Amino acid sequence: MAAAAEFTLHSYRQARTALARAIEVAGGSADIRRLRNVSLSYTGHRNMINQSRRAFPPWDREPASGTVIVDRAGERMFAENYTSYPGIGRFGGAWALNGDHGAHWEPARNHHGSEIIATFSGRDADGPWALIPRWIPPLMLLDAWDSGINLRSLGNTVRDGRPMHALAWTQRDRATITLLVDADSGAFSGFEWIHDDGVYGDVTDRVEYSDWHAIRGVYFPTRRTDWFNHEIARELDLDYRTDTALADDQFEIPPGYSQPQKTEAAARLQKVADGVYLDTQVDGVMIVEFRDFLAVVDCPDSFRIADSTIAALRDAFPDKPVRYVVPSHTHGDHGGGARAYFHAGATLLTTPGHVEFYRRLAQVRRTISPDPYLAPDSGPAIEEFRDKHTISDGTQTMVLHDVGPNAHSAELTIVHLPIHGIVWQADVFISPATGGGVNPAMPIGIEFAEKLKSLGIDDFTALLEGHNRRVVTSEEFRRALALAGYRGYEPFRATQI
Repeated sequence: MAAAAEFTLHSYRQARTALARAIEVAGGSADIRRLRNVSLSYTGHRNMINQSRRAFPPWDREPASGTVIVDRAGERMFAENYTSYPGIGRFGGAWALNGDHGAHWEPARNHHGSEIIATFSGRDADGPWALIPRWIPPLMLLDAWDSGINLRSLGNTVRDGRPMHALAWTQRDRATITLLVDADSGAFSGFEWIHDDGVYGDVTDRVEYSDWHAIRGVYFPTRRTDWFNHEIARELDLDYRTDTALADDQFEIPPGYSQPQKTEAAARLQKVADGVYLDTQVDGVMIVEFRDFLAVVDCPDSFRIADSTIAALRDAFPDKPVRYVVPSHTHGDHGGGARAYFHAGATLLTTPGHVEFYRRLAQVRRTISPDPYLAPDSGPAIEEFRDKHTISDGTQTMVLHDVGPNAHSAELTIVHLPIHGIVWQADVFISPATGGGVNPAMPIGIEFAEKLKSLGIDDFTALLEGHNRRVVTSEEFRRALALAGYRGYEPFRATQI
């Protein structure tokens, strides 16, 4: 017992020694603590790992930018970030907090809409506040120091050929971070953390800071490189300012946003038409009921999330197994849950260029968040189709179309239910999930309209989306196209099977 206790205390003391040296190299505790506020603006690019037009590297490169402001004297913070996605343009989020109260919203309103996404109070605010030191290294060092005995040495390691002291520290949002301190110079190099990913399994994220310069005696980096396992995920140029004049409205929600509407808890399955449902807890997932089985469209994120849909379907349709699952494409937010459907005995329907992706997903190593699926030697049940595939039992008909290549994905499956006049799609048309109305269609949305015309799908009564459970009408779709200056999608003509 004494030896174990001494080992733990030694680990703590080693960590404190390395951290104290890193703080001194960064400018010293006194000068860092004197900072009243710090502002950061950054620009660069993101390598779109598992968000590219192709299922495998080389990845598309897209612009990335953002702002981080912390008013240490006033206990206020603001952060926003933006990334463009292939074919669908810029998406972003913003956070503002005053003490332990604040909100999260979408500045562009092109996906979530004009309602605030979330509000924060009390411990809910720990997440946004934990963002700040991850972007402002001198403050990360102070936060680690001020955590008291919440610090341990993990020993020495090597990064990019340089020896590093590795220090474990748990932030206020309960995320455990590994700080990396150069063993030779004592300088703070960056940090790592681990997480589970639906597509890649065990993942180590690493942030590496470089090219430091002094501002009022405190050292800040001018470059940040983010790693996802062994791939570069993001490369950014950083521009810091300290002790500047701050306006109160920088920490406030902009005009035009409303509080989230309070709604009664919805049933798990929302009926859209006879035998057609949406999973209200996994937005964008559509379920099609046939006489003897079910087909599920899209399987986002992870085994756990997809398995919750499967469990809900077992309760609602105890005599009808899920025979098919149809991911729209290979991005994790549309196909990361495929393993749950393999485990349930379903066959995955996809296009030829995506077959190998789902074979590899079935084999990926998982120790952070293990699941019960074990791929057989023959591989998972996958059936490929080209261009078009129809499933019908004489009562229900479901037609799959590959609408690729397009600017978002080389292959992308949409689903047409001709009996009901329903089209389901992902990422080629996006409407605000809240607040009503539509935005001007993106170029890829106009391309989608042209593709529908070429397929003979002249109109529909309902357009379902892979990222929310809003049901868009044909009139709303045409209005979005018109706002973008396109009027080539003809009014409704009854679609034949």
